[in-house]
Amino acid sequence: MSFALENGCAGGACYLASALQWLRNCPFPARRYRPDHLSIDMLRAGRGDGASTKAVDVDVGEATVVLSISDKERPPDTKRSAPTSAKVLFLDGIRGLAAMLVVLQHSTEYMNGVNVGATAVDAFFVLSSFLLTMLFLRKAETLLAQGASYRKWAFALVDYFLKRFFRVYPFFALVAVLLWRLPFEYQNRFFLVENADKYDLFKVLTFDFDHRYLMLWTLPLEIAYYLFIPVFVVGMARLRGYWWVGFIPLQAWVLYDGFYVFRSHHILLRPHFTTFLQGSLAAVAFVRFSSWCKASGFEFRTWHAVGVRATEYVIILLLISECFRSLLCEWVHQFVPVSPGDPFISTLLASVIVIEMVMPSAVSTTLEWNVLRHWGKISFSVYLLHPFVIFSETISKKTNYFDRLFERLILLQVLATTSFYLVELPLQRAVQQLSRALAQLETKDFGALVYAVTHTTKKQRFQRSFIA
Repeated sequence: MSFALENGCAGGACYLASALQWLRNCPFPARRYRPDHLSIDMLRAGRGDGASTKAVDVDVGEATVVLSISDKERPPDTKRSAPTSAKVLFLDGIRGLAAMLVVLQHSTEYMNGVNVGATAVDAFFVLSSFLLTMLFLRKAETLLAQGASYRKWAFALVDYFLKRFFRVYPFFALVAVLLWRLPFEYQNRFFLVENADKYDLFKVLTFDFDHRYLMLWTLPLEIAYYLFIPVFVVGMARLRGYWWVGFIPLQAWVLYDGFYVFRSHHILLRPHFTTFLQGSLAAVAFVRFSSWCKASGFEFRTWHAVGVRATEYVIILLLISECFRSLLCEWVHQFVPVSPGDPFISTLLASVIVIEMVMPSAVSTTLEWNVLRHWGKISFSVYLLHPFVIFSETISKKTNYFDRLFERLILLQVLATTSFYLVELPLQRAVQQLSRALAQLETKDFGALVYAVTHTTKKQRFQRSFIA
């Protein structure tokens, strides 16, 4: 019996050893890491369960997938490096918060004593100029480093302007046509058109100054500044290490205009130009500082972090004080002048954005709340369509305050989300296809192609005339 038991144990051990050997040699498929985010824009790496993460960008044509690999899952021989994608999701949260403030301002039922709409508009201006300048600056630096030809620069500019045009104008034109088809009663109620004969569709579409109704006055200002960004970026890129030579006087100009130039709604670009410029200057500062940190290997120490964080919280307190004309507002304006028009917040907001881009904290984490980010995603639809909801006579006649509040909130959310998926998203996909077509055209020898087609056409005509 003991002999049989020994044989059984030996056989079981041999079988177990064989099974382990087979498992060791079995070619299991590589583990697939779930993408934390899938977005067309730049993304931040997601956080793991208590472990730090590393962002790995994988270009898949239409989008950038950010794979988050935790420290526990990283192979031991993997070299650690800084994340390659900037943490910009909180910018969507700022945009969503600004969209909410615009709705509050135009509703005339909430926060009547404070002009939060002006704050929201400045936030939109700073955000758009910051993102566009940052993206185009990196593109321009790449082209300059490659010694790109005028043809490559031309394709880059065409791609830039196509994306800007399709992002703003088609949806605006659709709303303008819809408003044109409505009776005067609704034109007056929703967009404050003064008389039945004043709404001229052509003048609205061409941004005539007297036909910029309600919040539509901001769109021509944004489009006009889009034309300036490439000039500004190329100038800064060519300065290279001496970028501060142009940065310092421009920043001084922004501060002077903020304290002494009158800014308000429904005016031309000039008073608001420095608000846009502040976003562009912040983008230059962030890109240059990031490049310097990468080249020098600079790392923030504890006392650096404490100083930066204390400065940021003071700036946030000043920002809130300026927006709501409270807290430190009276004390601060004993030393600096009060802006003659809307509150001057562009420099404060841009400073917070740059600090959070460099050293993310609980501030950016809070702004990454999914609700704020969703409102940021649909912010353009909210911006253009909210008058149809908040000025609705059916809702305004409700006697219960909370009926009006929740009906406006829910209807606007549904309308803007539907508009995003039916209008904005198809337009974004269309411009992506155009961008890819331009990239393919750029790789081809377009001049030789035109010459070949022209030469072939002339040769065919000559042969036909000779045969005739």
